[in-house]
Amino acid sequence: MNITTNRVEAFSDGVISIVITIMVFSIKLPDSVIHMSDKRELKELLVLAPQLIAYLFSFTVLGIMWLNHHHLFHMIRMVDEKFLWLNLHLLFWLSLIPFPTYLLGEAPFLSYSAAIYGVILFMASFAFLLLRRYAIRHNFFYIEEEQALNKTINKVNKRSITKNYVGMAAYLASIPASFWSLYAAYACFAVAPILFFIPDGVDDEKLAEKIIEKND
Repeated sequence: MNITTNRVEAFSDGVISIVITIMVFSIKLPDSVIHMSDKRELKELLVLAPQLIAYLFSFTVLGIMWLNHHHLFHMIRMVDEKFLWLNLHLLFWLSLIPFPTYLLGEAPFLSYSAAIYGVILFMASFAFLLLRRYAIRHNFFYIEEEQALNKTINKVNKRSITKNYVGMAAYLASIPASFWSLYAAYACFAVAPILFFIPDGVDDEKLAEKIIEKND
């Protein structure tokens, strides 16, 4: 059964926005800050720095995931039930990101905090790869009698898949690196967001308009 993409994308957007909201709620002032004097205010607020940095990075990761997810759905014409389950699989791993974000905020120099973060980011990246490859195998991207458009979409998918593998390798490397050097692990976390900061999509305006026409 072929299913339109609009409802799937709207649901995914809602889940990602809720995940970001949950991360904000995890940032809490300790009691020592709540009952402090004005003179110690700035100094005591510095204890929030690890939480804010962890939140900022995870927000960036989720934002980049959302942008690339949006561009993916912009190119596909339809989905099926298995694709919906694969999309839920991706959302499951994204929904777990607040947990390691909280751990890193509370214990930024704990190896297990970084290792758990690496595992979840790796699985989220792997889930995104499964989603794209399934759409390719089942021709959800391609439009009949639009050779130029299909060729462009092929290039976009190949570029994205290559970057996906590189990002997964970096996340996988971050897991053992967490027990060797936390700074190396944190550097590994930054690889995929840098690669995907500019989303992979159809840049040609005329070809993009054809996708919109076909999807409508």
